[in-house]
Amino acid sequence: MAGVVPVFIFALNFNAVKNAVTVSLLAVLTVVVSFLVYQNYSLNKKVEELSAAKNGTTSASTTPSAPLDPAAESPFDKPSTDPLATTLPVAPPKNPVLSSISFERLNHDFGKISDAEFVNTKFRFKNTGTNPLFILNAEGSCGCTVPRWPREPIAPGTAADIFVQFDSHGKRGEIEKTVTVTSNTTPAKNILTIKSLVVPTDK
Repeated sequence: MAGVVPVFIFALNFNAVKNAVTVSLLAVLTVVVSFLVYQNYSLNKKVEELSAAKNGTTSASTTPSAPLDPAAESPFDKPSTDPLATTLPVAPPKNPVLSSISFERLNHDFGKISDAEFVNTKFRFKNTGTNPLFILNAEGSCGCTVPRWPREPIAPGTAADIFVQFDSHGKRGEIEKTVTVTSNTTPAKNILTIKSLVVPTDK
């Protein structure tokens, strides 16, 4: 009888521990399930908000943005001062069919200018051939001589201009510069020449 009592007590303690572990596991499982339910609810709510935004519907609490002032001037409304700004360049074909070019003049003399000026001139030319004329390149003999030429093809019988700007800053005396024009013609290169007598600003 003396040995039965300790075994009975041990059995009671074991059952108590087993019940405590079971209760703890149930509590942890309850917390995990509650967390998963909350996460699922939050995820569903976000999906509904995204769907509403995609369909163009907004919440009643959304504050509408202020309308734009129609009187405000946009910088894009100002007209461009560059006549070639709206001209899209057309890439010439790799081997364009030959045409012909004729310049009204190949030389220009600016005369006497000061050593602090930007002077401009233009050389008019005409497509005298039967095929489109492409000005493939125009290159000044130095950085002070900057040409600007049409990028689009020139139709037969049509005239256009090559503009040349000369910067006299840092120059003195008689100056002669050239612009080499390359086109789909024979010969392929034409030389334009500009001249000037650059004098100090105080003279």
